[in-house]
Amino acid sequence: MTKPVRIICHDFVDRLEGRSAQYLARFTLLNSFQRPNGPLNVIAMLTQLKRLWSDVMRWSPVRQFALWTLVTAMVVLAIALPGVARSQHPQPARLGAIAPVTASTFDWQYRRQSMAKQMRETPQLLAQGYQPPEQIVPADPSNYGPRYETDIYGQPALYPLIVVLHETVGSADSAINTFQTYHARDEDQVSYHSLIRRDGTIVHLVHPQMRAFGAGNSVFVGPQGAEAVQTNPDFPASVNNFAYHTSLETPSDGRGNQRRHSGYTDAQYRSLAWLIAQLPVPQERITTHRAVDRSGRRMDPRSFDAQRLVTLLGLG
Repeated sequence: MTKPVRIICHDFVDRLEGRSAQYLARFTLLNSFQRPNGPLNVIAMLTQLKRLWSDVMRWSPVRQFALWTLVTAMVVLAIALPGVARSQHPQPARLGAIAPVTASTFDWQYRRQSMAKQMRETPQLLAQGYQPPEQIVPADPSNYGPRYETDIYGQPALYPLIVVLHETVGSADSAINTFQTYHARDEDQVSYHSLIRRDGTIVHLVHPQMRAFGAGNSVFVGPQGAEAVQTNPDFPASVNNFAYHTSLETPSDGRGNQRRHSGYTDAQYRSLAWLIAQLPVPQERITTHRAVDRSGRRMDPRSFDAQRLVTLLGLG
């Protein structure tokens, strides 16, 4: 099976993957029943089925028996036949000529980029040895997908990486619950690569090699012009194919549609700067959801102090 490109290929990913022997099993699933360590995926499936328990208990005994017989058969097949996979996202089946990016694609386009060349100087936080708290909380596979090397028209789709800043609007736990919920409809699927809690904890949700669904109708306008990639014929082009999406947890006084709120904590700014410093992204490719959005409805991250971030990064 074709592997996705390592768009972020350096110590950041290596360190994440080295934190736990179960990391790849929990976090880099290309679909639910594909990996040999499939029991973790079966547990996730059973968790979803458990939510139907209250409805099932109202069924007749015959219907209950038929349902659980079917579920048992599906689980047995999924474990015995690792090649049998359900699609994590219905989109690839409709794309035809679109191919997931490969490791060789990375070799010619990204291996020549080095983080040292893109950052003007060593960020202050790294020099001080700052290390934020981190958690790995995998999103449901329906809410992310592979990055593609060509768009729906067969044109190259690999722009250099950008970082898109968001805010959760609700609580971090509410956002995480949404990302961990299976969504069958394309229009309901959503995720960030990571989010930062009010105490500065970085919660990793989608592996950086994968495509998070963070900005549906969007374009990044840089020195080379407009950049966007259409990977689904049913939806507009977006920056998702070459974006790393990270979000700041919104303060309690900002959980509505007002244009401003009290802002973000010092711990959040420090952790955000630390996170961005791990990525091979120059300052001019750090942007916001509001800046890339084409619908005119997105305002996040509201009350964000961009100069404070630049200072922490040692870029200004």
